[in-house]
Amino acid sequence: MPGDGKPGGPAGPPASVRALADLPLADLALSASGPECRAKSLADGLMLSPLPASLWAEAESLYQALLGQEQARFRFLWTSAGAPAITLRVQRRDTARGVVFVARRLDAVPRAFSDLGLPTAVTRRLMDPNLRAGLILFAGGPGAGKTTAACALLLARLSQSGGFTWTAENPVEYDMQGDYGAGQCYQEEIVDDADVSRVLSDTLRSSADTFYIGEIREQAAARTACLAAASGMLVVSTIHADNAQQALVKLGLLADLPSVAQTLQALITLHLLSRRSAQGTTRILKAEPFFVTEEQQRMKIREGQVASLKTDIERQTNALLMGRSF
Repeated sequence: MPGDGKPGGPAGPPASVRALADLPLADLALSASGPECRAKSLADGLMLSPLPASLWAEAESLYQALLGQEQARFRFLWTSAGAPAITLRVQRRDTARGVVFVARRLDAVPRAFSDLGLPTAVTRRLMDPNLRAGLILFAGGPGAGKTTAACALLLARLSQSGGFTWTAENPVEYDMQGDYGAGQCYQEEIVDDADVSRVLSDTLRSSADTFYIGEIREQAAARTACLAAASGMLVVSTIHADNAQQALVKLGLLADLPSVAQTLQALITLHLLSRRSAQGTTRILKAEPFFVTEEQQRMKIREGQVASLKTDIERQTNALLMGRSF
């Protein structure tokens, strides 16, 4: 039988895999039938694997539990008997053959900013206490670590410099609400991306210093990010894009290029690279930074000359490799 480990058949799951929590799981596609569920071990990978037969019953139970949620996007804490709880970021999709849930496994809290492996020059600039207003954007593909980096930066700045941070997230991914040294973070989960402008209106009346938008997907979020940054707040967010130029074009289409040119302070594009050695495969975070430091760069963005920024981006990246400031 499939998965029984007999000669000529697929290898069975390791003995240690007794629950979904035991899987090296990044993404999970859940259908009503356990045999139809698929999993990825790497968020930015392409290889999908069927779940071991021993986990079909648990997957079907999780599916039924998710059906009870009303939102299209939400965070869900799943616990099965005798296994650790896992936190999932879930999206409901209505397909031709029924409802499918696509879930990403989340850590309970983001990693420490100093542990991300970003270049020292990038970390130093992002943590500069004099950086008090403008837009900091983390770009990258799925699973590149955008949200992890953005949330880690928020908490590191709160711990170092204090102040109030307010978030607008759909859904909340990390549990960050609380005090950090002299700083405080409050999180608000929104049902629709259009609600982000309402959260900003409330936030502007609450003496917040930093505003976090979970992801810029639609026009409302992009315009709100630029408006908040132009209002004197430090705004941190993420956007799906493979490189800086693509991120700028996308942001400009959703908001408008003059607003982006006025407010953008830093655009950090992230890539997760795999390197193999005798010890196994190591995942390395590569950062491509673009800090807007010159009026000429803002003029290029304002006029839509995004391709001409390639030289500036390469210059900053090369300076990092040489250990120089820029």
